[in-house]
Amino acid sequence: MLQKIVARDFKLSPESILRERFGYMLDDNTIVDAIFVNTDYKSAIGVANLPFKVPAVLQILKDKEISEFILKECGNSYSILIFLEKDDVKIYKEGSKKEVSAPSQIKKGLKKLLENVDRWAGTLNDRGEHTIDLRTPSPGPHFYVNLLMGNRIGYDYALQTTPKSVVDRFGRGSFRSHADTQVLATRWDMRAEENGFPANRQFYIVEDFKKIFYSADVNDENIESAFCTHSQNHSIIEYRTKCGLEIKRTIFILPQYEGLPLATEVQRIEIKNTSGKKRNLKIVYTGMFGTGTPHAIFEDVVYTNVIMQASVLMQDGGGIAAISPDYYPEQCREDLRFSTLMIRNGNNVEFPKEFCSNYNEFVGNGTLENPENLTKLSNNLYRKGPGFFALAGDLTIEPGDVGVVDNFTGLVSSKANPDFDYDNTLIEEVSNLINKFMDKDEVLKALDKNIEFYDKYRNFVQLNSENQELNTYFNRNLPFQILYQTFVSRSFCQTQKGYREIGFREIQDVFATMYYFVSMGEADFVKQLLKEWCSKVFEFGFAYHNFYWEGKEPGKWSDDALWFIQAAYRYINLTGDIGFLDEEVIVAGNSPISTRPVYETIKAIIRYSAEISIGKHKMPLLDSADWNDCLKLDSDYIDGIEKEKRYKEQLKRTGGKMGDPFESNYTESVMNAFLLKVAIDEMIELSEEKGDLEYNKKLKELSKNLYDNIQEHAWKEVFFARALFNRYENGEFTYLGSKGDNLSADPNIDGSYFINSFSWSVLADCANEDQIRSMLDVIDSTLKTPYGIKLVTPTDLGKVADDTATGHYFPGDRENGAVFKHATMMATAAMFKAAKKVKDKELAARLANVGYWMVDLVLPFRTMKDPFVICGNPRICTQYNNSETGENIGPLLSGTATWLNLTMISAIGVEYNINGIIIDPILKEEQESLNYIVNTGRALYNVSISKPKGFYRLADCNATITVDGNKIEGNFIPLFTDGNEHTVEVVFE
Repeated sequence: MLQKIVARDFKLSPESILRERFGYMLDDNTIVDAIFVNTDYKSAIGVANLPFKVPAVLQILKDKEISEFILKECGNSYSILIFLEKDDVKIYKEGSKKEVSAPSQIKKGLKKLLENVDRWAGTLNDRGEHTIDLRTPSPGPHFYVNLLMGNRIGYDYALQTTPKSVVDRFGRGSFRSHADTQVLATRWDMRAEENGFPANRQFYIVEDFKKIFYSADVNDENIESAFCTHSQNHSIIEYRTKCGLEIKRTIFILPQYEGLPLATEVQRIEIKNTSGKKRNLKIVYTGMFGTGTPHAIFEDVVYTNVIMQASVLMQDGGGIAAISPDYYPEQCREDLRFSTLMIRNGNNVEFPKEFCSNYNEFVGNGTLENPENLTKLSNNLYRKGPGFFALAGDLTIEPGDVGVVDNFTGLVSSKANPDFDYDNTLIEEVSNLINKFMDKDEVLKALDKNIEFYDKYRNFVQLNSENQELNTYFNRNLPFQILYQTFVSRSFCQTQKGYREIGFREIQDVFATMYYFVSMGEADFVKQLLKEWCSKVFEFGFAYHNFYWEGKEPGKWSDDALWFIQAAYRYINLTGDIGFLDEEVIVAGNSPISTRPVYETIKAIIRYSAEISIGKHKMPLLDSADWNDCLKLDSDYIDGIEKEKRYKEQLKRTGGKMGDPFESNYTESVMNAFLLKVAIDEMIELSEEKGDLEYNKKLKELSKNLYDNIQEHAWKEVFFARALFNRYENGEFTYLGSKGDNLSADPNIDGSYFINSFSWSVLADCANEDQIRSMLDVIDSTLKTPYGIKLVTPTDLGKVADDTATGHYFPGDRENGAVFKHATMMATAAMFKAAKKVKDKELAARLANVGYWMVDLVLPFRTMKDPFVICGNPRICTQYNNSETGENIGPLLSGTATWLNLTMISAIGVEYNINGIIIDPILKEEQESLNYIVNTGRALYNVSISKPKGFYRLADCNATITVDGNKIEGNFIPLFTDGNEHTVEVVFE
């Protein structure tokens, strides 16, 4: 009889078998890695006494001799345990307590393979750089990945034209220029591990017609060592060969230069000859250009091939200045990809004289690691794609000298170039590029320019706490992820191979990055970013859900436009630029194009969300979904265009006026009600600052009415609801979220609970102290796991909808009960806010402790403590943790980094308003001191905080604050503009 077994229900583990058979050797603290011998699941092979979980068994079984010995010993039914000791490795066989006698070469081989287990995940240094041995196994697809970006600040359309790359430890991955345009192609398969086509950025070294090196093959017998170091915005990969070469690869994206291509990625290859003899080498560089028609990949890959042909830019002497795919469709001719190889033989710059544009021809019956036609490229101009390229040239290196080869792969585009000409611009800009970098020092100057820019950017806040790992992460790696996400958002990283566009709600990233930009004198750039988002709002008040050059899905996600108001409010508080509200912006969807002030756009958003697109409880409609994309509760929802059409018909039919509620039975989003409350309250302040007293009065009425409705309809005994139903005339379901909603999928929980209902009720000042205490109790009892706070408790959404998270994901994954770290960091921001304000000091301490506990779980460098279980990336936040296993799962890009930054800035006590800085810290109970420097761009604030152990806060009036040695009343620090450093001391008694 057949029996089906599945992963989540299969509880037997190979480790448990070993613990049963070798219990006399293994205590509870002994870390074991094991695999089953076969599928009778009765015996196992294991390695014990490891520093943390690693795939040790699979690693040792890669060795033929060791594998043969171990497998013969275990046969088909015996378990084998390999036990690591300080200077020895012992092998035990089930049924005998005696050590198995093993040949010396077996034990020696085991010791060598397992001696550096504690470094298999690499190391993090005090600059936040991750150094990795390329010959060790990978904890997961994201773990060994770096993110690279260019710099187009000061150039047109920087939000969408800033180039970006993802690079793994071997230098593989894809490269995008503007929006979703691939320069180096991604790889369209189901493996998360491979973002880019595997030939990307790789190269071979040939000597005497034989391959002696391939950059992605570190198991070649000629490789003595191979390491990669990922730093902020560049990666360096270094090898040492047994034949006497030291090879160094430096990969980064050029900052923009006038007259040069829109996007150019650089790989500098340095080859040092340590062999003591002259080396006549040939270098063969490869890659795969992205297609001009990416969506055809899904249905007609032949089309993507036949619309392109090979082309080369030739020099007078026969050298290849660049290889480039030539497209036929006119729309594909606006983005021209190229690759240039500059070979620096001594003081001379030479160019390749061989190329290949056919992948099948290059590889032949071989593999990419060992292609058949490597030693001589055909130089054939093929009439169809794909966009594979190989360039080859000769390099002679004297003993002790270093040969240098620079590759420039990029894209020339009509975007942001009004003078673009298909026939000439590629030639002009590639010529300019070659001329610019004819001097090899210019490449290093470009890298230095990137480093200098980032060092200036990250200096908004520099933390100096007792935790050096935290300091390094907060000061170096966290700001870079926020910077990267400003331009790339969720649309691109290691596992995102598709073409998702920039989401409107991802303006949240600007919430954090604007502080860094303003501190370095780029306030106008922040304004430019905000205006680009603002221009995606329709006259009626809804927004495009996502956009590149054109917007899409107008008004389908009801939270989108509300995020803009928070961004504008933060910007004005940060800069004092109230005049921003009068700046003219394009109105989305209008033809001919029209404009209106930012202020009028915000008015339209509030009118739409607070007065028109509301349900029977006068809260915003959910529409397709709100922040949680998988909360699709109304299958018959309509988008903003259709809603506006029906609304105008309604007014005509009823004789109503603009501002009357839209008539419907659609579901209302309580989270949106909170977001709306935040928006209204922030606009109360700004309208007062602007002097618009009439609108200020109206906003105050809206705020009070909304608050009253939230309290009356959304508070459900112990927790705020997540959504309110209007379509059930029999009252079967009236709300989702909180006690008694009849939607719990766990018989031990009396309702469904969503963390965002807690977070945004607090952030919107809608939760009173008793409500906060009640919700925190529920969080502790239902949402808290060892790996963090879940997004939602088990919920049977199938009772009310078909296309929700519970229909898409296993429990514990993503929106179906994962620790969704974007949401948890919103929650911690709420916790620190509440901890500063609630009257009950015990509740305040509890909020702060839970907040810090959650932050500690999110910090990426924690992955190094158990990398092969926790996975993720040690420098870059991933999106969520599985709430059952704790595994960090991608994508890498999410609001996690943004809200982690906002949370930590709040915790250390920095809050801007239009006139200065409010200092209001909440430190950990065990923490006794903290120092940090805030750079506003106009002055430095050197802040030091000291306190006894325990919970302390300013709300309890037990602190003294001095500014430049002078005691002040309260905690408001004036906005200095003198460019000097000012000392702020906070001393808790």
